[in-house]
Amino acid sequence: MTARVMDLISSTPDDLPPRYGADRSTTAIARIIDLVEGGRQLIVSLYGGEGVQIPATAVNWVGVKTAHVLLDPDTGRPVHALGPAPSPEGPLPAVPKTPAPKPVARHAVLTPQWMGTWTTGGWSRYGDGGAWQGTNPAGQRLRGLITYGRQLEALGTITITRALLTIRPASHVPPWALVIQPAAYSESGPQPTGATQTINVNAQQAQVDITALAKTLKAGAGLALVGTAYGGITKGGASAALHLDYTETLQVKPTGRRAQ
Repeated sequence: MTARVMDLISSTPDDLPPRYGADRSTTAIARIIDLVEGGRQLIVSLYGGEGVQIPATAVNWVGVKTAHVLLDPDTGRPVHALGPAPSPEGPLPAVPKTPAPKPVARHAVLTPQWMGTWTTGGWSRYGDGGAWQGTNPAGQRLRGLITYGRQLEALGTITITRALLTIRPASHVPPWALVIQPAAYSESGPQPTGATQTINVNAQQAQVDITALAKTLKAGAGLALVGTAYGGITKGGASAALHLDYTETLQVKPTGRRAQ
């Protein structure tokens, strides 16, 4: 029987087998920066890059410095830690430090979601739906409320640096002392949640600094009108809009795939 040996030899590749980190390799050796959840996940650095958090095989990772990691064949990013790799012979390169996050200055305008006035008979649209305080000519005691829904909560964890409230008073009311207070809505009237601030209203429209009060506003709370002087803030347009200057610190997290 004759064997065609030359045909078999010619079909054997003559290049070197894939090595860790080669373009054709789907695995590599990465440095372990930190353990997450006791080793269920790892933060690893590949080729001296920034840390990436990936799921890990259930082995004892304590004290292990390097790991065999599976790479995404399309992006080359590590997606899973397969197991511990041999200890490095020489010192490992330093992992680049991620710059500390800096506060970012932002601005937002919260518009009233609802305005109403509480009287002895309950909530009403007194004054064409604005928010009123004091005792009216008919002898009714009024307490107004302006709510902003979840707009403040939607901004996330922020630090308010300045807050301006736009006041457009009823034109037929003479200058009066407006007293506002953080409060929540209830069926029995505004429920105070903070301190009061007195504002002398003597213009057709003005912006008033209420930074101290705004810092105490809780999620879902609004501003109540609780003064004794008769007066109101009209509804519509820019009236009762709350202009906020604030800072937000964005947390920098390791990039990459996370376990589901």
